[in-house]
Amino acid sequence: MLNETPPTTRRRWRVPPVIALPLIAVAAVTFAYVATRPLGGEPQPSFFVIGSAAPGVQIGQVAPGTANAPVAPRLELTDLEDAPVALRDFSGKPLWIIFWKTACQPCEAEAADVAAAYAAHRESGLVLLGIDVWDSAAAISDYAAEHDLAYPIAVDTSTGFMDAYGVWGAPTHYFIGSDGVIRDRYFGPMNGDLIESSLKAILPATAR
Repeated sequence: MLNETPPTTRRRWRVPPVIALPLIAVAAVTFAYVATRPLGGEPQPSFFVIGSAAPGVQIGQVAPGTANAPVAPRLELTDLEDAPVALRDFSGKPLWIIFWKTACQPCEAEAADVAAAYAAHRESGLVLLGIDVWDSAAAISDYAAEHDLAYPIAVDTSTGFMDAYGVWGAPTHYFIGSDGVIRDRYFGPMNGDLIESSLKAILPATAR
């Protein structure tokens, strides 16, 4: 009888659970970070995602809802008393819009710098408008009182402005010149230096 060579036994390499579980956790965190990176400005891992990624309105375009923009019937805003708010009313003034939400940690993180910048430039004609997405007027009123917000706040009840501006995360900033043209934008929380840099694009030279 001829000697037969026994079949080679293939050993399967398995990752011990003590190593596999941490690797899976790291992969999940990495995926979440990449999926929530903002579209513009410096990357901010804390960007608060509220919808599908969208390119937004580009710098140099006429801002939706302003005096020179085409009429868009779905762009309807109301204040906290349910009165209509129109961006056309701010024609001729530099306008800073912040899309935000009450349950947004990055929004709270930038709140002090936002308030300081507005206080420093409001006498120069700067208009700051907060546009809340997804919250009720009652919830926003409570939040504004608790955080002593001194700028006007509008509610995007139809999500028309959110869609028109391509907002998919909070906070989202748009800096609009007195001519209604978008001069700068930023996706994610801003600090004082970033805010001042963006405001230079829309404020009169004497106010910078």
